Amino acid sequence: MATTSSEQQKPFPSLTMPTVLWQLSAFAELTGYQVYHIIQAREQVFVKDQNCSYVDADGVDFAALHLCAYQQQAANSSSSNANLELQLLAYCRIIPPTVTADGFPHIGRVLVLADYRGHGLARQLMLKAIDYCHNQFCNQPIHISAQTYLIEFYQTLGFVCIGDVYSNDSIEHVNMVLAAL
Repeated sequence: MATTSSEQQKPFPSLTMPTVLWQLSAFAELTGYQVYHIIQAREQVFVKDQNCSYVDADGVDFAALHLCAYQQQAANSSSSNANLELQLLAYCRIIPPTVTADGFPHIGRVLVLADYRGHGLARQLMLKAIDYCHNQFCNQPIHISAQTYLIEFYQTLGFVCIGDVYSNDSIEHVNMVLAAL
């Protein structure tokens, strides 16, 4: 199921190449290296940056699809044939409707690492996740749990708030839904 595509992007000042490699994978298709860096990124953004203490290992990752944006870079090596590594820039997981309590697809754990924010990567990540959900899940409405400071961002993608604001691990959230096509 793993798919990849490359797209030209606005150059990132801290990156050596302006190309982002997109990969969508089931958990079993991820390498140990990829899983490690996904967990590391989620801890960096949600635990360290947002000072949020939560249980990340919720068992959902096994059934979810993992959408990653990578930057390819040369690895440091003393040999003349340096290996190429993929550096994770952005990530989200797509939870199929068969796994969710409400029977609708969900997009969650959306993140862009701090060094790569402000270049439209979050929008591209969400558009790819939305496109996948609409194509694979019979155009069902897509649900997210959004941090309230991101409501306007998600509204620009067509999401609308449903329900009241609630606290999730001491951070205000609101449920949002994007209507089926």
